[in-house]
Amino acid sequence: MSRQFRPLAWAIPIGTWSGTRVAVSVWFVLAVAVLFRQLEGWWLGLLGTMVLAVSVLLHEIARVWVARATGGWGDEILAWPLGSLAVIQPAITTRGQVLTALAGPGVHAAFCVVTVAAVWQAGLMPGILIPFSVWPNMTLTGGVGLVQAVMVMLFTVNWLLLLVNLLPVHPFDCGRLLEWTLSDYLSEETAADVFLKLGALVGLVLFATGMLVDQPDWHGTWVVGLGAVVLVVNLDEIASRRAVDELETALLDYELSLDDVVENYSSLEPGDGAGEHWGHPRDEMRLAEEREEERHREVEQRVDVLLKKVHRCGFDALNDDEKQQLRQASHQYRDRATRPGETV
Repeated sequence: MSRQFRPLAWAIPIGTWSGTRVAVSVWFVLAVAVLFRQLEGWWLGLLGTMVLAVSVLLHEIARVWVARATGGWGDEILAWPLGSLAVIQPAITTRGQVLTALAGPGVHAAFCVVTVAAVWQAGLMPGILIPFSVWPNMTLTGGVGLVQAVMVMLFTVNWLLLLVNLLPVHPFDCGRLLEWTLSDYLSEETAADVFLKLGALVGLVLFATGMLVDQPDWHGTWVVGLGAVVLVVNLDEIASRRAVDELETALLDYELSLDDVVENYSSLEPGDGAGEHWGHPRDEMRLAEEREEERHREVEQRVDVLLKKVHRCGFDALNDDEKQQLRQASHQYRDRATRPGETV
């Protein structure tokens, strides 16, 4: 899979709120089109769009707020129809990880609790609890009918979002809990590999189920779409993590080469007995070594910043110039490590 082509991450930036960059996925347009097609009347389509947008945005705000409150960080919101694709780093504690993962589903659960009475009064229980069933009948005739329609829409959308985000696969909230749990028993690399392959398998099963079990009162199209998204996102994450592994290998070569450069330059410094003979060249060599070390520190700091960006957002978050800088640093110091030895 191409490291440059990640359409699921396409987004439209809408501003910065409280130091947090906010963007909306272009796939919201597709979700809106589906809502308008399946709901009766443009007014219900508009209502469904507003409810979905508000629910997903609050989902993301809750994740960022809880992550920061428990000692983690989050400076980006990327809202898409099923939740978020943005990277939020919780504190490295069980409490921080669990609370951050449950913050988003907790928002949807709260909406369901607040609106369940209106749904029950409308006589839609328990059929509305069947995921991906047909949309319940709603009318916007004003007064009680309008309020009831809003409550039913809030419950329906948030119930579906709650069930989806409880799936223990990437990129959903409870999927993060499963990955952290696996990391307690397996190495980090093995846990990630098992977790992502499991996610791809679940996506394949959902896709096949939606294709084979489509019924008149059950929207298999939604299941097909969900399965396709889960499958593609997990395969894309597998490819992205492999790219990061390759980058880390190159940077490890760079760090080892940098150490060799310093050691080899130190070995060129003459002994104390040759002070008069080496005096002037020795001063020049020391100045050259200091300038070289200063340049090494600057390059190393720049590479460290880029590496942190890779860990936070993935290799594809780097632009072409940044990727080229990393490659040049790796090759430069790998080559330079051999030069002093060749001249001695």
